[in-house]
Amino acid sequence: MKEELKDLEEKIGYNFKNQVILKQALTHSSYASENQVESNQRLEFLGDAVLELAVRNYLFYEYPHLKEGELSKLKACLVEETTLAKVAKSLCLGDFLRLGKGERQSGGNKKGTILADTLEALIGAIYLDSDFLTVCGVIRNWFEPWLKKLSPENTSDFKTRLQILLQKQCHILPAYRVLNIIGPDHAKQFTIGVFINGKLWGKGVGRSRKRAEQEAAKQALNRLK
Repeated sequence: MKEELKDLEEKIGYNFKNQVILKQALTHSSYASENQVESNQRLEFLGDAVLELAVRNYLFYEYPHLKEGELSKLKACLVEETTLAKVAKSLCLGDFLRLGKGERQSGGNKKGTILADTLEALIGAIYLDSDFLTVCGVIRNWFEPWLKKLSPENTSDFKTRLQILLQKQCHILPAYRVLNIIGPDHAKQFTIGVFINGKLWGKGVGRSRKRAEQEAAKQALNRLK
């Protein structure tokens, strides 16, 4: 395990002082329940907030002339689950996950939701192991390929895109409804449906309502193409 963690530290560009917290960041709830250890859910909760602030801080100084709404669209593009999963894959996080037997057999190390959640947990762990400036530097290195492609004209704010499309084509607005909420208060998972003229056109799952709504809008856009 020590050699594996060293390999991971090389890939992520950060050496942990506390190896225990690194292991916890890689521990999915399925593994935790089977082995009576703590999962990465609390670290994910923290990492989500750290990532949000780090991205907001970067965008604030990088784009001094953009308005709040435009900055929000760029932020949404960077912190959406799809992007987080891609960053996690670029770091090969799936190779180091601690998963329960059933989750591993079902390909959990390749699931976008699990990879995105693990990335946030890892961010939370690095923050606790160091400080905010350090974790900001690490995040910037990880996201560099996506930051280079980022522009106000090229965002993945799927809710806005869906709304514009519907207003142009049929002068109606989409409606978002909560279909399901599971999990404890610190790690809730939302399932959101987007309805057009009363018909369900897309469903999204995420750790926040905003993320789930974005995923639902993305699915609806794909169906409308």
